Amino acid sequence: MLSADKLKNAFKKVEDENWILRSFLKGQDPEDVDSIVHRLHNELFEDFNCIACSNCCATIVPLVEDDEIEVISTKLELTAAEFKSQYLTITNEGFVINNKPCPFLTADGCSIYDCRPANCREYPFTDKAEIGTRLINLVGNCEICPVVFEIFDKLKKHYKDEFADYKIEYQELWGNNNMAANNGMSSKNIVSNVKFGRNDPCPCGSGIKYKKCCGK
Repeated sequence: MLSADKLKNAFKKVEDENWILRSFLKGQDPEDVDSIVHRLHNELFEDFNCIACSNCCATIVPLVEDDEIEVISTKLELTAAEFKSQYLTITNEGFVINNKPCPFLTADGCSIYDCRPANCREYPFTDKAEIGTRLINLVGNCEICPVVFEIFDKLKKHYKDEFADYKIEYQELWGNNNMAANNGMSSKNIVSNVKFGRNDPCPCGSGIKYKKCCGK
């Protein structure tokens, strides 16, 4: 498995292909996709040391719920107001940690590990149901989490022949995938920049209505 410091460069090489895989997976049986991803999640995390990696702690800002604010504040011997002022910022989705790397990340791992937010505990969400609804975020997480990167690599191998055929069809529909790189765009953005009716078949070729696929 790749180390976190090699992920960014490795992801650049497969980013377009990962967006195509995302479109391909949207057309597969959702229960099959869930089953495969959940199995890979369990296999890969069994031998993976999240604390030693901590790349997610260094690169993303988790959502912190109101009840979590109370628990963490108590641990830090702060009032909720003091904790919010020092460590949080408000967004449309709620309170998030206000800095990267996370201020609670130390050389030994997370200093609030026993009461870390659910967003941290459950990341990267590859053991959750309805993986098909999480694929956009998971493609991005390939650049952050070595396990997610490996899951996508193994999915390509699992669907090897079908995915190879799909990529040919995708190229016939969208042209050379290098168009994305040449224009500073991902394949996902190529799809999203084309206007389609919400009930039209998704142009990514998944066979699903646009509103339930790339139109989400």
